[in-house]
Amino acid sequence: MFLFVALSACAGSTDAESAEAETPTVAFVSPHDGDTVPAGEIAVSIAIGHFLLADPSKHTEGEAEGYLQVDWTDGTGSDSVQTGETTPTLSIATPGSWTLTADLIFADGDGMDEAFPDFAPASITITVE
Repeated sequence: MFLFVALSACAGSTDAESAEAETPTVAFVSPHDGDTVPAGEIAVSIAIGHFLLADPSKHTEGEAEGYLQVDWTDGTGSDSVQTGETTPTLSIATPGSWTLTADLIFADGDGMDEAFPDFAPASITITVE
């Protein structure tokens, strides 16, 4: 009798069904907000949580994975890169104050807002000399 009850209790749901997916996170590791960096090739490091990065050229509809999009702007010019890596290199040759934004995009091109309304892209401001 005990064995039957234990098996019946386990058969009701799986871990995947009972656990809610955690909201993905994204944060700049380096440079830090307010840092001054030399113009040119700028190495960026970004921490990702609860999200699987994949090659942005692979379009997989409905998969719980995607890519990192990093945008940078100084208010007059802007650029962006889509990558499956957490260490992209940005090319910023113009001195000034630049805002960097890291966002996660599902592989099918959808943003995080529908599936994870609490998700917020990371943003920092750096000075390029």
